[in-house]
Amino acid sequence: MKAMTKKFTFLILTMLLYGVASFGQTAKLATDSVSPGETIVIPLTVTNFINIGAITFDIGYDPAILSYTGFNNPAASGFLVNASGTTIHIAWSSTSGLTIYDGLLLNLNFIYTGPPAGSLSFLPSCEVQQWVGGVLTPITVTYTNGAVNPILSNSHKATLISGTAATGGDIAVPIKYQGFELVSGSKAYAITQYIHYDVAKLSFVNITPSGTLSTAIANADDGIIAITWTNSSGAFIDYPTDKIVLNFVYNGTNATNLEFYPGCIVSGSAGANIAMSYFNGTVSPGTPTAFAALSSISNAVQGQEYEMPLTLTGFPTVTSSRPAAFTLKIPFDSPRLSFIGVTSPAVPVNANVSGSTITITWSSISPPPSINGILLNLKFKYNGVGTASVSFGPGCLFSDLLANTIQVGYTDATISPATASADANIAYVQATAGNTVLDGISFTGLPTNMGAVTLKISYDYNKLTYIDIQNNTYGAIASLNGSTHIITIAWSSPTATDINGLFLNLRFLYNGGGGGGCGSQVAFADGSELANISGTIVPVNWINGGVNLKFKISGYLTYDGWSRPDTITVRHMNVYLKGGAEPLPPALTPVPSTSDFTTTDATGYFEFWTFNGTYYLYGDTASIKAYGGLSNLDVLLTKQYVSNPGLYPLPGPPPNTLRYRTADVNNSGTITNIDVLMMKIRVSTGLVRPNGWKAANWLFSNPMVTVNCANVTQNVQGICSGDVNGSYANPIP
Repeated sequence: MKAMTKKFTFLILTMLLYGVASFGQTAKLATDSVSPGETIVIPLTVTNFINIGAITFDIGYDPAILSYTGFNNPAASGFLVNASGTTIHIAWSSTSGLTIYDGLLLNLNFIYTGPPAGSLSFLPSCEVQQWVGGVLTPITVTYTNGAVNPILSNSHKATLISGTAATGGDIAVPIKYQGFELVSGSKAYAITQYIHYDVAKLSFVNITPSGTLSTAIANADDGIIAITWTNSSGAFIDYPTDKIVLNFVYNGTNATNLEFYPGCIVSGSAGANIAMSYFNGTVSPGTPTAFAALSSISNAVQGQEYEMPLTLTGFPTVTSSRPAAFTLKIPFDSPRLSFIGVTSPAVPVNANVSGSTITITWSSISPPPSINGILLNLKFKYNGVGTASVSFGPGCLFSDLLANTIQVGYTDATISPATASADANIAYVQATAGNTVLDGISFTGLPTNMGAVTLKISYDYNKLTYIDIQNNTYGAIASLNGSTHIITIAWSSPTATDINGLFLNLRFLYNGGGGGGCGSQVAFADGSELANISGTIVPVNWINGGVNLKFKISGYLTYDGWSRPDTITVRHMNVYLKGGAEPLPPALTPVPSTSDFTTTDATGYFEFWTFNGTYYLYGDTASIKAYGGLSNLDVLLTKQYVSNPGLYPLPGPPPNTLRYRTADVNNSGTITNIDVLMMKIRVSTGLVRPNGWKAANWLFSNPMVTVNCANVTQNVQGICSGDVNGSYANPIP
């Protein structure tokens, strides 16, 4: 035993000496709460930083919400920290190495200028290097972002009171101040408030201040209202006598937010900051009396034209109250859709398109006609890729002969693609930071007479640097738009060509995951199109991929034979991967919508490729394949355990393991003489499942696995119900 202890101690010392970290390294920014105008300290902590030689942390933040003021309490001398733009840059290096098993690296100090929450995010450029054999070697770090949140429980509050309005109508939104009443013993001496609104849905008119706040002034610029008020003697504020009302014209067709923005300050005596909690408001359309609806289109084929009906219902039919004019603003996804025009109008409308918004207007001389029913059709060409939206935007308005606004409810629509018989696929691949990676684009199911390919490829340029294309069998031409970071790939041929299989590889430099996740999606963008030799577009399913987005969970399904080395594997049996809650033992055959499964090969091996997350592995508990192992010895062992569990514990580890669960054949949660009787009946009669035998045929260990930017190896143990001593020698379906 002493020799083994010495070996273990020597192993640990060797690991520390050469910087081989056996446990996962983490870096974490804290999340905390504070009131606007106050200072806050955010600790940056790390774990399992062993013999670290260099650290580069780039942390993204919003300087309008968090004003960086410096750092303190560094774990070592030599840290360089500075803020530029929206990034805090932390750099440190040393030849002697730094070790922190679990503790503070340094504190970052801010003034919180909220009230919105301010995020602190590790950027992809973060890197930590460890001394290994005298060489600096990058290591994988799991990053946890932080945030500064506003305190919402202060006694002093400012609230934007939500309201409703008709499209085109006026709306008054009061600011309610609380906690400044005479009974609270506090006075306000100065108020500065910044309030953001959507200029497309709200037109700011002015403010109406009253009571002690009657001297407040305001101006608006680019969707921000700035309000100021001062009182040299201080004043108690008692809502609703004392308030500031924001006056707007509401142009929207759906709800829009009013939000307090950074820089909001309320001061007490001597300019002291008063801790405030801020609550945003909403302006929503009133209850509609009539409705305008666009009809969705499904099963759209790329390159085809479609007409989308616009239907009106519930509009007044009495002549004097009928709509006499309307303006419709209809944004649509472009270039996913191309607007062709209006067809079959019920009234003579004017329609034009600017950018990706259609404007339709109409007015009528007296008497106006009834316009309930299909008003018109919007005609589009569907260009793909993916589902396209068509919606009612800000500026829609219906009015009667007296220019009274008619309150209308609006229903948006989509054009969604049909499932195609061919696939365009971008692979999921893995890479190490600082290395190049090839991500393949392939086709399956295409006709053999293809003539042209146009692909638009988007990617996360913070994590991937596009280099060129490789394995370009068909001679495609690729170019990169530096401003949009879209790769365009073009190919054409004068002769019919079969391009199924690998078309080409995109070559990237992988820059690393950082705090924004370990990988990058690589996706087909709008404008992607395949055509045959006749120029006819060939519909495909556009299947995206990426770099370091999927990782492998692999292992062996082994039999829990306690009396022999645990190397007997179970082949040709289903193993399931399940997200969400752990399946309760014994797990039932999983529902396909919540589980993925594979079948072990001739060696008992299985593997899954999946995204980051937490999962459970387990086997096919309902399997009728090759189960057994129950004998009189299992009956005896269980009987002895029931009579005296202290003297006769079941073989193997403590209770709740597979070997204990396998003795609970009636699935009651405890092991009793009823289980002994069930086993005895099965052994003596040969009945596979005697009356009362409720346990599943197989029991599994259900290990939890967490995928976090790396492949995971995890075996699954199984045992047949009733095989208490794990003696089943050939558990092979």
